[in-house]
Amino acid sequence: MLNRKVKLGVIGLGPRGVYVARLYAKHPDCEIVALCDRVRPTVDQAAAVLNPDAKRYTDFESMLRNEPLDAVLIAAPPDMQVDIACYAMEKGIHVTTEVPAAYTMEQCWSLVRTVEKTGAKYQLSEQTRYWGFIQEWRKMAERGDFGHILLAEGEYLHYGEWDYFIDPLTGERLYGSATPPEGRVVEPTWRNIRFYNPIYYLPHTLSPLLTITGGRVTKVSCMGTRPQSYYVDNYKARDIEVALMHTSTDTVLRVAAGFTSPHGPRKETGYHWYQVKGTEQTAEWARTDDDSPRLWTAKDHKWRNTDWTTDVQDVSNFIRESGHGSADGWPVVNFLQAIREDKPIDMDVYKAVETAAPAILAAESSNMGGVLLEVPDFRKKVSEHD
Repeated sequence: MLNRKVKLGVIGLGPRGVYVARLYAKHPDCEIVALCDRVRPTVDQAAAVLNPDAKRYTDFESMLRNEPLDAVLIAAPPDMQVDIACYAMEKGIHVTTEVPAAYTMEQCWSLVRTVEKTGAKYQLSEQTRYWGFIQEWRKMAERGDFGHILLAEGEYLHYGEWDYFIDPLTGERLYGSATPPEGRVVEPTWRNIRFYNPIYYLPHTLSPLLTITGGRVTKVSCMGTRPQSYYVDNYKARDIEVALMHTSTDTVLRVAAGFTSPHGPRKETGYHWYQVKGTEQTAEWARTDDDSPRLWTAKDHKWRNTDWTTDVQDVSNFIRESGHGSADGWPVVNFLQAIREDKPIDMDVYKAVETAAPAILAAESSNMGGVLLEVPDFRKKVSEHD
């Protein structure tokens, strides 16, 4: 038990990192005491918003060595965050990272090994699994309302004027163009690099589906459009990729992801859409802004509009007022409670890599023309893998 505020450090102070850190700063059980980003002006700007008295660093190893931290929020580029997370856990510091958890199978195993070795708490801050209708569908599945779930589907088709480049000296982000500006020294952001395979980002969609169906993905195949965007000029990226997966509960999953072509938003969920099809019932989220979620039952063969929403009743104002349809607050509350009361993490390291590994292998499958690949079982003991 920890009878004081959690002393939190934050690594990675881009727009999303600062946004999530502000939620932690608002929570009564947390105190942000240290901030780190490799761009010093970014650190100073974040300190003005989060805590002017926080210690400021441009080197994460120095911060983790010198500050008496209980935990760290890592919102650095996702392909860097595993090394940072493992370094922190080796120091006895609890860790929460942004989505996705990892970008290679080796990183997945490193996370699992380090948690098992150190006993540190690790949380993936995936929040869409906490939407109200997702929680309701999970309860329906647990009651057996769906019968056997045959198919679960999800899409995350989110076009944006993304920040494709960053000025490494000032931290300024350059949005909208995948062509580097003339006369400036800039670096490609992780989006610029990783959106080549948009399916890498499927954990945001896979997480809520697996919380409903149970089990884990055992096999995955994926196909995508050509590796050159049809919409963004001079950009090497597949506009859409679609993965087919099989789970240990004998459910087929279809998940699509795309970030470089416009797509209409969904009601309340932005650019996320889901469907769960069982032998007894089918639940489907709204397909458009003015559509309604609906439920079909085999008993009478009828579709009915429902009042499902992203909101959850009987929750704290902290969660209700957080972003992404009241979902962003859940990981904050869960992480702090797990540390202060020594409780298990909800979205723990095993669930984290069970969303990351299928994405990694889906990208590999897509680049090989859709070959079927097997997903390892990370819950086996490390010695079995070694």
